[in-house]
Amino acid sequence: MVQTTPGQGPQETTRVVCGHCGALTPADANAQCMYCGAGIRLLEPLAVDCGWCSASNRRDLTDTCRQCGGPLPSLPGGNPGPRPPDPPRQLPPGYPMRVQLWKNVFVLLGVVFVCCFFWAIIFPIIGAFLWIKGARDARNKLDALRDGVATRGRIASIQVDTTQHINRRHPWRIDYEYDTYDGPAMGACTAWDPSSVQRRIGDVLWVVFVPGRSEATAIWPPIR
Repeated sequence: MVQTTPGQGPQETTRVVCGHCGALTPADANAQCMYCGAGIRLLEPLAVDCGWCSASNRRDLTDTCRQCGGPLPSLPGGNPGPRPPDPPRQLPPGYPMRVQLWKNVFVLLGVVFVCCFFWAIIFPIIGAFLWIKGARDARNKLDALRDGVATRGRIASIQVDTTQHINRRHPWRIDYEYDTYDGPAMGACTAWDPSSVQRRIGDVLWVVFVPGRSEATAIWPPIR
């Protein structure tokens, strides 16, 4: 549950993920986290899916995805981790296209309905509405992640979403609340990561939002 980084000389730096704040920190002589100051508490092995590229990572060994380099989701029940960078934020390569197309069910269905049933009347109309909805949802999410204001939020509810399934496996619906300039607000996301079963109501996380656009909100880093 530790990482050893080669140093310039004969000594090596041992780095661990702090169980209090989730930061990757050198294990100094005082066994204190250099970010939050708490005593080092090593994490139990925990695999989490990267919210940017879906790759599985040992969260007790790293705080960034080994495949795309993006920050990993916060630990269930733990500190939300480092504050999101100031906007505009650079998102991992390939993520915007996945949100806009490859992982966007509404856009994919809309494209199929419009392109494959262009000779009909009802299907292209339905497809156009689905396409527009998917594109709008993707734009709201990407705008929030790139340029949104960062604030603390908390999980308000979490439950299995029985309206969706892949190979008979259902995702979790996570509803979260956060403060904006206009008062409290709510957001929601769908999470397929199996580690989400360990998340609980009241867990603190980072939220990014675009002022004046209630639908432009997202959890940072995103949960897959």
